[in-house]
Amino acid sequence: SSSVGARLSARGLARAMACSFCIGPALQLAPPPPSAGTARAALRAAARPSGSGEPLAACPSEGESFFGTGGSLALGLALSTLAVTTHAHRRQQQRRRREGCLLPRSGRRVAVSTAAAAAPAAAPFSMPGVEGAALEVLGGPATGSHAGGGVTLLLVHGSYRAAWCWEPYFLDFFRSRGFDTYALSLRGQGGSIIRPGTPPPVAGTLEEHASDVAAFAAQLQQLHGRPVAVLGHSFGGLIVQQAVADMVGRSPSLVAGMALLASVPPSGNAGLIGRYLWRSPWLAARITWGFATRAFERDAGLCRELFFESEMADEDVKVYMQRMKDGCPAGTRLLDLRALAGSLPVPAAGSLAGGPAVLVFGGDKDVIVDAEALDETARAHGVTPVRLPGAAHDAMLGPRWRDAAEVLLAWLQRLPRS
Repeated sequence: SSSVGARLSARGLARAMACSFCIGPALQLAPPPPSAGTARAALRAAARPSGSGEPLAACPSEGESFFGTGGSLALGLALSTLAVTTHAHRRQQQRRRREGCLLPRSGRRVAVSTAAAAAPAAAPFSMPGVEGAALEVLGGPATGSHAGGGVTLLLVHGSYRAAWCWEPYFLDFFRSRGFDTYALSLRGQGGSIIRPGTPPPVAGTLEEHASDVAAFAAQLQQLHGRPVAVLGHSFGGLIVQQAVADMVGRSPSLVAGMALLASVPPSGNAGLIGRYLWRSPWLAARITWGFATRAFERDAGLCRELFFESEMADEDVKVYMQRMKDGCPAGTRLLDLRALAGSLPVPAAGSLAGGPAVLVFGGDKDVIVDAEALDETARAHGVTPVRLPGAAHDAMLGPRWRDAAEVLLAWLQRLPRS
């Protein structure tokens, strides 16, 4: 059987994985168990840097952090086929290098801004109705003329991130251009505290996170006397879509705009899973392994592959790897994706009467939120997506961060002034 399996093409494997993923749950079939140690060892070897002997991170059920309830199935499928695809992938890469199709990684260093160390911390935001809880806030009032900024800008991170992900570039960039700009760490992420003592395994529900964002936006409007534009990244974009829909329903004048950077679509991430398994079982295995074991916190190559542009130097990636560990402290996940399914799809605020202006943008090299997901989000809100050439998932942190910032700036400057 091994000789037969070795002859399977990558396309055939992708189809088998996709069909098993789609049909198995409908038939109530248990996911196939991982094959014995060969496939598991191959996956570990592929996802771990050479010579690494580090144990796996202990963060409960982290396979749900991006793939949701399909995470275990995807991981089992990936493990059972990776012994074949790993060998095929490596041989393909070797052949393409011999043929001159692959260029070596650029040796150009992309320096990480040192602004992060000196970024201002605003007063924590006390969550309404939650005693002893406070959300970390970075940023503050504009440092440049308000002539450029007619709204207050609120930045919301995604999974494994916190307010820190806006420190290196976006906070200073927009404050210096006249925007009062704040970054919020969601419940249980970064320096935010849900309750004193041991943090829970799940930070909150979609509705709870959205309520926090809406409450902080209302505080910012009271503080600065201007409506708020909210930017959400990745799963933070899903939270922002729910928060803005809630704000439009209660107080339409509170929010002037909603920007979604590499955002999870209103329907969630289920569609992404099937596409990954169909198009590239190798990439599906890498993504599943990275999220299920948090291997991206230990393997700079994997972290770069998932989140950053290929030319980002290892030293810079490692800075962010260390900070990502703080984005999910003590194993606290941002969301429970099994529970999340009951809240989907979220309302598309851009299509609501009296809804805000919407910007949907993302990198064309993003392997986490693909082009189809970007299109789905834009279509739901009735806009055309903006694609950032060469940008990866964390476009606000990579070497092309300015491209993302300039797109957002131009959009902000077109918003109606209060």
